[in-house]
Amino acid sequence: MKNIALIILTVSLFASCSNKKEIPQLLEGNFSMHTITFEEDKPNINLEKDNLKDILVLLHHRKTPLEIKKHFKMNDSIWNERTNFLFGEGLIKKFNDSSFIPTIFVLDEENGIALRKFTDSLGIEMSGIAIDRLSKIKEAYQKISSLKNIPFENLSMLVLGGVVHDFEQLRIYQEQFIKAFVPQRGNTNYYMCLLQNRRKESNPKFYETLYYNYPAFYLVSFASTYYERNIATYSTSELTRDFEKPVTESDSVYQFYLLKEIIKLNINPDYKPGENIYNGFVKTGMVVNEKSTIHFLTKEDFEKVKTFYSSASQDIINYFENRQTLFVKWYLNSPYREETSYKEWTMWVYKMITAKAVDVLAEKSYIKTFGGNTAAFIVEK
Repeated sequence: MKNIALIILTVSLFASCSNKKEIPQLLEGNFSMHTITFEEDKPNINLEKDNLKDILVLLHHRKTPLEIKKHFKMNDSIWNERTNFLFGEGLIKKFNDSSFIPTIFVLDEENGIALRKFTDSLGIEMSGIAIDRLSKIKEAYQKISSLKNIPFENLSMLVLGGVVHDFEQLRIYQEQFIKAFVPQRGNTNYYMCLLQNRRKESNPKFYETLYYNYPAFYLVSFASTYYERNIATYSTSELTRDFEKPVTESDSVYQFYLLKEIIKLNINPDYKPGENIYNGFVKTGMVVNEKSTIHFLTKEDFEKVKTFYSSASQDIINYFENRQTLFVKWYLNSPYREETSYKEWTMWVYKMITAKAVDVLAEKSYIKTFGGNTAAFIVEK
């Protein structure tokens, strides 16, 4: 408890010092945007334009409208236009009658370091839930006849990472622990975080489940915010360098072609793509020991695997409910008590705690990773 009290005190000190920094210091590093929604329509908002992301960050640090306008050389008309947009989208709210503060979770580096110390200690504890349930999860996995040719360790990142801690589990956490509507922002209901990335080794991180839509299948990626690398995110230069992509071919068409080649490797182990393609797969870790590390799952198999979340659901909810008082204390002693709601704050705390839990499972070899922190799977539509 002494350590936790020290962390809370540290957060309070960070909050009081950050507004003394100059604006260029506060904007150092990249602020990546992350969202969580349970709706089919994903948030469609661009914070990269018109300094919108920077405005949110500076309002989080309690910079005044006058300071922000002076820094970006904005007149009153432009300032009003941009703050009206942010207000209309539900990303800011009135503060002290003369300014605004964000309603989203702006996780700057200093607060992030302190919060990570808090969540990492809980994540180490929480990893025990999946370990305790592992035998039952493996038993259920072995009953899926179509997965018998895929060793459990090959899908362990999907099962113990994505399914047990993300996917449907996130929805259960929303419904049974948060017990509140997802914030409405614009025409969509979603949570948002701006995460400062400067010193990777100490920064907070999340694991995210991302779906990339292709004809006939999805590429599903479960990856950390530090390292989200898969075919869908490869740049033109990477596709050209690693796979000898023809200059005349578009990236999206070539990515689709590569994924179809991966599917052929899954269906027929004796299949051999062209030499340039195969060498690219080996170089990027998509083929190891002549076997694909990106597995192809039928729609039915994927739905069965997704049910594994229930093996740990009640234990996870109990874990968070038993620490509710601790969360409330931390929140009330943080700068976020004036900004984002407690409910939204606990969503991102969940993401940070489970990220550490997944890391621990990987460190202890319960989760097998095949290069980096990305586990990608192709799922039939």
